Formats: sequence, C-alpha cells, structure tokens
Amino acid sequence: MSATTPLYLLSGPTASGKTTIAHILADRMNLRLLSVDSMMVYQGMDIGTAKPSAEEIQKYHYAGVNLVPPGEQFSTGKWIRHISAQLDERPTLAVGGTGLYFRAIIDGLPPENNTASPAPPQSVQAMQSRIHELDPDALRTLADPQNPRRLERALAWLENSQPLPQTWKERSGFPIAVLRRPTEELNQRILQRIVEMFEQGLLDETRNLLAHGKPEGTASQAIGYKEAQAVLDNKWDLNQAIEELSTRTRRYAKRQRTWFRNQMEARWVDVENSANPELIADKVAGIWQETGPYLFDRSPYVRNAS
Repeated sequence: MSATTPLYLLSGPTASGKTTIAHILADRMNLRLLSVDSMMVYQGMDIGTAKPSAEEIQKYHYAGVNLVPPGEQFSTGKWIRHISAQLDERPTLAVGGTGLYFRAIIDGLPPENNTASPAPPQSVQAMQSRIHELDPDALRTLADPQNPRRLERALAWLENSQPLPQTWKERSGFPIAVLRRPTEELNQRILQRIVEMFEQGLLDETRNLLAHGKPEGTASQAIGYKEAQAVLDNKWDLNQAIEELSTRTRRYAKRQRTWFRNQMEARWVDVENSANPELIADKVAGIWQETGPYLFDRSPYVRNAS
C-alpha cells in the first residue's frame, strides 16, 4: 500500500525570496512545509543557511530541517528517507534550492543511492489497462503512453483519486515553479543577506560550531562558514569576508539557475523587488492550479528506513 504526500513544488536561486512566498502560500492553502535544502538539514547551522526561525519551523510543521549534527555524513538517499518518515498524507509545500533533492523526489534515487526495495514492477500493458480502467481518457493526456515511468506517475495520481489535470502532460519530469529575478537585483539581495547574516551573529555561530568540532562532509561545503572562520582566524577582515562570500554566493546562484534551466522542467516566475509578494504568490498558485501537486510515494523509503 502506498503512502502518498501531495507536494506543491517551489524553487529558485538563493536569496530569490522563496521562503517569503512559501509562507504566504502555506497560510493561504493550509499547507505544511518541507525544506528542500541540503544545508538546512544540519543542527546548529541556522544563520549561515538562512534557516526559518524556530517559531516558523513550529508554525508550519517544517520537515527536512535540523535532521543531523554537522559532523555526520549525509547524502541524498539519507535525506529522502528522513523526509519520507516525517511527511504524512497532508498536502505539503516543498521549497528550496537543492536541485538534486527535487530530482530525488520526482525521479527517485539512482540505484547506487537507493537502498529501498522498489515495488514489484508492472508491465507497460498492465499499467495501461489499469489506467484505462480508472480513467478511460487518461492515456491520451500522456506525451508518451509507452514510457513506464510516466505510466507509473499517472497511475499514482489515479489510484489516489486524483484526476489528471486537463493541461498536464508528462515530459522528462514534473513542472516546478521557479522564481527568477534580474541578475543585478539578485546580486544586491545576496549582498544584503550576507551583511544581515554577520549582523545577526554568523561569527558567533561559526565559533560555536568550531568549538564542537569542524563540520565535515557535506556540511563543510556550506557557504558562509569558511569565510566567517577566516575572520575568526584573523586572515580576513569583515569587509573582505563579505566580498568573498558575495562572489561565492553569486556563483552558486548561477549554478542553481543553470541546473533548473537544463535539468528540470522549470516554470519560471519572473519577479522584481517592486513586485507585491502576494501577486508573486498568485503566479505560483496559478502554476500549481495547472499542474496539480506531485504525488510523492513515500512507502519504499519508509519501509526501508535505516
């Protein structure tokens, strides 16, 4: 028996305003939230990862945050098993900028990362017959009704009593709403965020992390802590750290934009600083109305969680 969570998907590069829009939509639609961010999983790394506040985490029943200590090795496979155990049948807004995590949700894990036992395979003919039984018109909405993965997704929709949206056609993935700001504007937002992080205590947070052992593995790649440590070690002054961190973050944002342009089916939502957040939320909600939620089957990962 499947354990399915309807997921509404929202992404964008760092500092694009994802969290603000996610909270507006969560309030409107009575959604809980799932962080799709590879650094927010670490406990004690709050300021440098722009993690939601403790009050916000509680209010929105966030999954995917504060999963492990910074010294623990972590992977996409561990992440999807953690969040599969945290989620339930409630509709959920998945928001973040880690493309690999979105891919894991939509396409599943590569065989070498997926220790979960898959459901028994069904033949293309068997799935087509079952889909036709549930909705005689559904096969016509599929771009490739011979593709097993697309048939599996369509069947998941229909078996959860969710009709396929009329405008929905399976392509190489599932549409994701992605915020997009003009480059110069995004760069200014990045700089502003970095200044605020230092004002909020990034140096103290980094000092505390180092006192408990230097972050290892994926945690050591978190943007901001290396630069803060350079200030603590008197290698850089604060202005140099801000400049270096700004450059590094801008490059990361560019990689994020490239990923969603080339690797995922992005539905771009163009926004500017002058845009009303409520109107941006309207645009995102309009995309979701067209695509419907992605029905994420947690059962293989929950059954085999370590």
